[in-house]
Amino acid sequence: MTIREVLTNIRERLQNAGIEDFEYESWAFLDWKLHIDRAEFYMNPDGKVKEELLEELERVLKQREQRVPLQYLMGECEFMGYDFYVDERVLIPRQDTECLVELAVESIREKKVKLGQEYSEADHGENVSKENTVKYDGNYGMQHCEKCGVDNKKPERKSTKVKVLDLCTGSGCIGISVAKLCPDTEVTLADISEGALSVAKKNADNLGADVTLIRGNLFENIEGRFDYILSNPPYIPSEVIEGLMPEVKEHEPRLALDGEADGLSFYRKIINEAPDYLNPEGRIYFEIGAEQGKDLIRLMDERGFSEVKVHKDLAGLDRIVTGIYSRGYK
Repeated sequence: MTIREVLTNIRERLQNAGIEDFEYESWAFLDWKLHIDRAEFYMNPDGKVKEELLEELERVLKQREQRVPLQYLMGECEFMGYDFYVDERVLIPRQDTECLVELAVESIREKKVKLGQEYSEADHGENVSKENTVKYDGNYGMQHCEKCGVDNKKPERKSTKVKVLDLCTGSGCIGISVAKLCPDTEVTLADISEGALSVAKKNADNLGADVTLIRGNLFENIEGRFDYILSNPPYIPSEVIEGLMPEVKEHEPRLALDGEADGLSFYRKIINEAPDYLNPEGRIYFEIGAEQGKDLIRLMDERGFSEVKVHKDLAGLDRIVTGIYSRGYK
């Protein structure tokens, strides 16, 4: 078969199978299995395709006709510019979730700057002007104040690392992206699924992300407090799942989809317990369903969160809810 004939065959079969984005996926299959991109196609559309390549293409194409997601077949999905490994143990990362990461990263970076400024001022003391500087050796051992010309032992430094907890981590795409984009941040990934944590560990290793992985049901086995809790929990009402696309309802893990009767079950649990795991002025970031914004605002307001806001995705739909907790600390 020629390359042109192969592309036409892929396109027709995907369209007949009900694949919504059959045009894009046709080119993706051509590039993935035949190693032919658009430029190469237009340069030589009538070139012959080797038989062994056609056999492998046929194998995966049959699976896609059965509505196995392309990302699972390829074993990868791009998220925040990184290639994440995925299989049927985890949800496929969506572009909508990138909105959560972008908001969190912006806030974390701002917090790091603030912590750095506060530390600098604390080291100097109230009487040292901004024109004077304090210099430290590489080991933070001695300091030299240009105002007084005296070397003194540097006071013990309070940790300025920002601590982040990614609950219901799945593939780890949220927490790992934060770890990559905000170096020197302590990131913990937690999930109830052993399979999901195996995938998350593989992604952390592949991407060189320094994270901690914990298995447990939400806050089970979580210790300490965090500056940020990020979560894309199961939020689809149980009765809605059967009406979803075959790729989702038949292949993505129901454990990561099913938000029980009203889709709010996991939000309630997380919101109720989160204050016990947040530092003062700690922040929480949720991905939500497009119709859940008002419910999340109510739940978070009732629990004492402040500055609760709903953020929209690129399609203009409610997608992220954020809030700050500052009450009830001893």
